[in-house]
Amino acid sequence: MRKYLVIFFVLCQIALLEAQSKSLFEQIRDHNEGIGLWWAGHNGWIIKSDGLVISTDILLDYRLRTKPSSITNKEFSELIDISFITHGHRDHFSRSTSAYLAEHSDCMFVIPESCVTIAEELKLPKERIKVASPREPFQIMGVQVEPLRAIHGNANFAIYYEANLKDCGYVINLDGIRFLQPGDSYLLEDHLFLKDIDVLFFSPTEHNMYIDRSIILINTLDPDYIFPQHHSTAEITESTRFWAKAYQDEVKLRLSNSLKERYHIPIQGDMFLIKK
Repeated sequence: MRKYLVIFFVLCQIALLEAQSKSLFEQIRDHNEGIGLWWAGHNGWIIKSDGLVISTDILLDYRLRTKPSSITNKEFSELIDISFITHGHRDHFSRSTSAYLAEHSDCMFVIPESCVTIAEELKLPKERIKVASPREPFQIMGVQVEPLRAIHGNANFAIYYEANLKDCGYVINLDGIRFLQPGDSYLLEDHLFLKDIDVLFFSPTEHNMYIDRSIILINTLDPDYIFPQHHSTAEITESTRFWAKAYQDEVKLRLSNSLKERYHIPIQGDMFLIKK
């Protein structure tokens, strides 16, 4: 039995290496079996399952990026079906990418009520917008979505003065796999009350969950896959450090060996195969 498991593992690794030799666009386009996950930098995740492609807070041409995105707006527009947005800050709700998708794709946009005015300014088609409200689940294109409250932090570990209670995080149920994208938020009981989270995205920055609260979240949810985000994307200066600098390595050091095995620090363009 062990021999067959080793063979299966080796075959999976070969398939993964073959996929990653392609461009990010080609990887996503050609992915056909199981759930594929790619990191596009910051809070930008691309997930594909059964031909459906969704993203969260996709950020492709942000002016503070330290290196170009691995996929262009044009390429992305040929793939995306649902674009999830958590809040209105430009490093999460990309004006240029969203406007391009509105014109050059047929994708749906899931946005919190706090982003409706921005969507109107960008001329996103109303018929392609689903407005999410915290704690009000819905279904879109066969995907079950549970919006969560998100309360934005700021420098010096303070709650943001302009925090908007209509911002959202999301639990996204895709083919029985539950993904948690908290957005930019302090740790809330809304997060700790969640059950059966398979894939966790979290932001170990000063203005989000930092180190200690990230560890509380991870230990409580005990997910199968753990991915730090909000790191290694934007230029770090004295004025951006509180949101551009993350502490993904410090979090990993304080986890149990079991959780460390499930902890993955992604590089832009990385692909992961998600299994139940």
